[in-house]
Amino acid sequence: MCSEQAKSFLGNEGITVPSECSVNWGSAGTLVPAVHGRTREGMAMARIPITPMTLGGGAGTLAAWEAVPPTGVEVRGTVVLVPGFTGSKEDFEGMLPVLAQAGYRAVAYDQRGQWQSEGPEDISGYTMDDFVGDLLGAVDQVSPDAAVELVGHSFGGYVSRVAVIARPERFRSFTLLASGPSSVEDINFPPPQLVAQEVEAGGQEVIWQQMSAAIASGGLEFPAGRAEFLHTRILETKKANILGILKVMEQPPVKDPAELRDAGVPLLVAYGDTNDLWAPEVHEKFAEQLGARTAVFHGSGHVPNEDVPEQVCAELVKFWRELA
Repeated sequence: MCSEQAKSFLGNEGITVPSECSVNWGSAGTLVPAVHGRTREGMAMARIPITPMTLGGGAGTLAAWEAVPPTGVEVRGTVVLVPGFTGSKEDFEGMLPVLAQAGYRAVAYDQRGQWQSEGPEDISGYTMDDFVGDLLGAVDQVSPDAAVELVGHSFGGYVSRVAVIARPERFRSFTLLASGPSSVEDINFPPPQLVAQEVEAGGQEVIWQQMSAAIASGGLEFPAGRAEFLHTRILETKKANILGILKVMEQPPVKDPAELRDAGVPLLVAYGDTNDLWAPEVHEKFAEQLGARTAVFHGSGHVPNEDVPEQVCAELVKFWRELA
């Protein structure tokens, strides 16, 4: 069993751990809780490759992954997936091939300063406008002539909603995946200013040490090679990125939900119901304010994209096809 300290820390890091703390690890080193005894082994990933690609960003190159529909599968469109705070494209590893098999070219990228993407060394280069500019630029690069399906996870959903308001014609739909109204209220997360103080004092290594301690206190172990990946990813994510995002989080990404609702882009609010960051009722109220459809992943938390990627993809494809 996990200690309550471990569960609390892992939940705040966006990692869902079931009550029995049964966890597995994805091939890129991401933490994947077991769901009904299953892992991502045997999924469509074994049949459809994920290919690295590079996109141009406003502060350098953006590292990305893509999966394309195989020969014989009707191409239905393009999906762009945006990761959240301390995340990366690997957070969608279990989804990209599944979406490709369903007929969608699926592209996920590291935001500026995250993991393998370039970014400024100064916090001033990580404003909301900077992140939105990168997203809009990525969309124009991967699908210059057609609107895309947009999926934003957590903070990636913050960036995505501002992009949708700015250029709604570039988006056929928008899914807020485990991405609540804001980080300043109705959320199980410390005030961004306090988190920033810890990072200022100890840098990325402090985050890693806290994560390692939480894993150890819960009686868990890193499989061979996974700790190295996670440690490296945290250290390679620029300190300015972490501090910049925390600064952005000090304000709601959109003050009035009507701005997003009135953009005219079909919306889906998708979330797990284990109350890791935002309680289900917070997501439900937000969806009502947005006039959005909802999809609930029972038994999952803040990372349904990793917990139950096939279920998430099924809900997305259903949503998109109903719009046809």
